[in-house]
Order: sequence, then structure tokens, then C-alpha cells
Amino acid sequence: MRIYLNKDEIKALSSWEGCPDSLKEKLGLVEIYLIEIYNTSKNTRSWEAYDRPQKTNLSGEFRVSGWLGETNNISRTALGKFTSLKGAIDYIEIEEGSKTEPLDLEPSLDDSLIWKGQIIEVD
Repeated sequence: MRIYLNKDEIKALSSWEGCPDSLKEKLGLVEIYLIEIYNTSKNTRSWEAYDRPQKTNLSGEFRVSGWLGETNNISRTALGKFTSLKGAIDYIEIEEGSKTEPLDLEPSLDDSLIWKGQIIEVD
């Protein structure tokens, strides 16, 4: 199967910020990027799922996996890409051996945030 792209679509592929969802769907690029958030002050963790890779905090490079940086005792690590949100949540639950619960999405500067969750605390 051949996919034909126009000049604007080819240009959009060079930047995740400018790549429209319709083009991602056209090319089969719909992916979920999972980020672990670790608060070193409170010793708590949560996870966030995005529809595009996140950037490192110093160089601003997109990273699919690996450490993204730390700001104000909040460390962010990219855990990879998944083909669905369910796959990303399953990964967390298998790694942690516990169920997750979704957290409210607060207004964010990054509109690519699609899910936020934490491990359910068991007494």
C-alpha cells in the first residue's frame, strides 16, 4: 500500500508539535508515551500518558525512553511507547503488581496529556 503525502504533511512530520492527528492516523502513528513521575521529597510516584514523546528538561530533545530530568524534586522518566492506553496501564500494573486508579487531569500547558494515574494504596 502506498501513502502519498503533500508538502505540508511531510513538513509536519519533522516536528511532533506540528504533526496533525489525522496525519498520524493516516500513517499508523497513533502511540501512547508513558512517563513515570517520582516526587523525591514525598517518595511518591504517579504516571502520565501522552500522545507524543516528551522532551528532556535541559536539551529539549524528544525522548521515548530514559530519564527526562528533575525540577523541584520531581523526576520524570520516559518508559517507552505503547500501542494503546490499556497497554500502558497494563505495563504499570504488571511492573508494580498492583492496580492503578486514574487521577484528575489538572489544566496543563501540554495538551498531549491524556491520562494520569497512581497505584491504588492497599491497607
